[in-house]
Amino acid sequence: MRKTTFITILLFSCVLKVSSSLDPLYTQFMTNPFLINPALAGTYPYYQIITNSRLQWAGFNDAPITNVISMFGPTINQPMGLGGYIMHDATGPTSKTSINFSYAYNYAIAEDLKISMGLSVGMFQYKIDGSGSIQNPNDRVYTGETFTQYGPDATLGVYLFASTYHVGLASTNLLGNKLKIGEDTAITDLSRLSRHYYLHGGYKYMVNRELSIEPTIIFRKVVAVPLQIDFNVRVWYGKRQWDRSKIWGGVSFRSNDAVTIMVGYLYQRKIEIGYSYDIGINKLRTYHYGTHEVMIGFKFNDIKEY
Repeated sequence: MRKTTFITILLFSCVLKVSSSLDPLYTQFMTNPFLINPALAGTYPYYQIITNSRLQWAGFNDAPITNVISMFGPTINQPMGLGGYIMHDATGPTSKTSINFSYAYNYAIAEDLKISMGLSVGMFQYKIDGSGSIQNPNDRVYTGETFTQYGPDATLGVYLFASTYHVGLASTNLLGNKLKIGEDTAITDLSRLSRHYYLHGGYKYMVNRELSIEPTIIFRKVVAVPLQIDFNVRVWYGKRQWDRSKIWGGVSFRSNDAVTIMVGYLYQRKIEIGYSYDIGINKLRTYHYGTHEVMIGFKFNDIKEY
């Protein structure tokens, strides 16, 4: 029984990774959309560092764990932005570590409307650690060996933004790399990193000088995988002055996956902390205790005027 359960979990982990093409989920994507769209670089007048840590399906053996740290901001004298991030995403014996560098060019369309176009390039390491698997000398995948592969990666994005609203479009895994898992050609063919397409947007409505409402939405599409939609609403409370602290809370819905509660605190427009808890709504919900995600960000001083 234990052997059957282990195999099921192992295969589920690998199939999950293949079907999602290794792109991790981020419940708090609205706090750091730069992770999916490099065009965000340079759209703020300051540099910022943001870390995201996500434990998906707590209590589930070999559950997905994602950790990422990013930094991005504008150049001083040109309408450009630079940035990058390091990400490690693991599910059971499989893991992906990547490092990416981004460049974006911002162009003013109107007084309060700009467009930014960005490109991210980098490298990834994909790894399957077979040391903990059930070894079978006749199986060309689960033989107890460790498979490691390196490859280039690229993401392209465009971002239209104003003071109260924004919309963006991005595509990841542009190069469509194949992951060579052992000598099994059939498995290798299934392991191509499919392109992900993201359409995201948001609006900030000022109720009064202390209260604002911020709905955001993201459409996520992968070839041969149903369209997934995340819809979030955050409520901000605090003085509008630039150096005042604010608190926020919100709810989120991800189609065929989870509903979420979120809370956060922004200290003097410098340090922000966010926490979210996903409650599963699909058939897997009976096998785990939800998903936890923590975000910590630090904003440097402004280096240019917008």
